[in-house]
Amino acid sequence: MKKTILSIVTIASLIFTGCSLSDDDNNGNVGGEVTVQNLAGNLTSDLTLKSGVAHNLIGALLVKEGATLTIEAGVTINALAGGTDVYILVEKGGKIIANGTAANPIKFTSSATSPKAGDWGGLIINGRAPLSRQNGSESNAATEVKNSILFGGSVANDNSGILNYVILEYTGARIDDEAEHNGLTLNGVGSGTVLSNIAIIDGDDDGIEFFGGTVNASNILVVNAKDDMFDFTQGYVGTCTNLYGVREAGYVAVTSDPRGIEADGNLDGNSPSDINQSVFTINGVTII
Repeated sequence: MKKTILSIVTIASLIFTGCSLSDDDNNGNVGGEVTVQNLAGNLTSDLTLKSGVAHNLIGALLVKEGATLTIEAGVTINALAGGTDVYILVEKGGKIIANGTAANPIKFTSSATSPKAGDWGGLIINGRAPLSRQNGSESNAATEVKNSILFGGSVANDNSGILNYVILEYTGARIDDEAEHNGLTLNGVGSGTVLSNIAIIDGDDDGIEFFGGTVNASNILVVNAKDDMFDFTQGYVGTCTNLYGVREAGYVAVTSDPRGIEADGNLDGNSPSDINQSVFTINGVTII
């Protein structure tokens, strides 16, 4: 465990340069036409972001059903410090393939001169795996930050792609006291998805939150999340291996009850009569 954690801490401390990405709809692109360097809108066909090119996320980028966003190892995506209007959302049936390496991780960060927690909205992945719900109800729920987009379903082994050796920084923009972005939000994500070697640093809300689903995750580092480090809710039933959460000197919470782990059987613990309650496993966790 220590060797793995050291490797994650090492990649989180490195600084890398970026790459390129593109899209079609001007959702959030106040500058006009979307270019391969400036990303926002609806991605409806496969796109690969190659290393060696500057990539700027300037609005909400929605990876639509049937489309795959592939990000090469070593790419940095610089997100405009636009708060809740700037994020990446992979919808049900869409995929993200961000397969970095220990030597060349993929980084999502703020473009601000003096970056801070909450500069941008982070990464959201929606899948088609089961959720907790009332008996007889559909396994569907609204995405917290964009209610018109649904997640959930009955495909336990649904595949939303790969996140491996990925760094997410300065995320967690807040909409209000009831809705906010996390560093990494996993909505009904299935077990066919690979999540490993992920560092989430200086976020303004939760580090990583699982809303239902069956996805497994390993080697997850969360540093200075201003609310919960690891959050499980709405019927999550996967396995997490090697979780490591840290609050450094000078840490300041943004909520009244920041937790190392927050866990509910159903959505926020408000529906104890739900079927498909959370039954998940954690193999190895350290919280400092």
